[in-house]
Amino acid sequence: MACLFCGGKTLEPLYEGIRDHYGIDPETHRFLRCAACGSATLDPLPSPERLAALYSADYSFKPEPAHSAMRRFLQAVEWRCFYEPGYRSRLAILRRLTGLRGGRVLEVGCGSGLFLRFLREAGYTVEGVETSAPDAAYARNSLGLTVYEGALEDLPLERRGYDAVVMVYVLEHIPDPAATLGRIRDLLKPGGWAVLGLPVMDSGQSRWLGARWSAVTEAPRHVAIPSAAGAKRLLEGAGFTDIRCAPSPLSENAGHIALSLLPGAASPRAYGEARGAAVLARRAAGALMMLPALMLAALERVPRREARAGTMFFCGRKPGGAHVP
Repeated sequence: MACLFCGGKTLEPLYEGIRDHYGIDPETHRFLRCAACGSATLDPLPSPERLAALYSADYSFKPEPAHSAMRRFLQAVEWRCFYEPGYRSRLAILRRLTGLRGGRVLEVGCGSGLFLRFLREAGYTVEGVETSAPDAAYARNSLGLTVYEGALEDLPLERRGYDAVVMVYVLEHIPDPAATLGRIRDLLKPGGWAVLGLPVMDSGQSRWLGARWSAVTEAPRHVAIPSAAGAKRLLEGAGFTDIRCAPSPLSENAGHIALSLLPGAASPRAYGEARGAAVLARRAAGALMMLPALMLAALERVPRREARAGTMFFCGRKPGGAHVP
């Protein structure tokens, strides 16, 4: 087995006996750490067919009007307090790193399409790719988005047609990230950008939380977790230049910390398993956990040598086209 990010051949035991924090998969799992770049890889890797069966219908947040009054209220509060501010911050990060103020953007693994809609409202021409049939249908029918259902490598998308291809918290779910980035490079115009949101193995969250970190207990859906160096090497190996990075939105990093400590508050557990007052109790507990989580997320951003946030955005430019300073 080789590291999925740098190709290193020396992998050492990191975590044993990891359980899926959503309880979908009953088995235990282990991660190995790459001696060369510090990234983590699941051993053994699950098959694509097994991976596809490990996502619940509530895996992506979808504010559906058919839910009860309580759920509609909870979803409205979550949208205003968490998702909308997070998406606004994502947009600012994308613009700061790439310089793109418009253009044609493809989001791979767009889920229910909420961030894609946000990009459209900001003036981008957007399309999405999603393997989940319910999520793709929601994005098309409820949000009016152009979303293609299926795997990226199987869809007849326009080569050299996009100014940016965005994958937010998706690449860590893919057993062959190098092949995926090769496909993305083919879809980009010269000078176009690959933009990746990823958990980072050499982060404060990883050190503080260890085997309880939500990026780890997302196994086996998370098949690998890169270090910052591993993410950069992956982009460089796929032919991208001008590699840049920045921490993900503070609220998103705090959310990962809160869910590490209280996984029952996550959407798949609260909306998928709980009913009535139990949903409210779980989400309220998660909201209360956000205050200390925000403080910890801010702490790991304190300037110091090799500072790393739990989740970060990495981007690389396809050679050619105009250079963006």
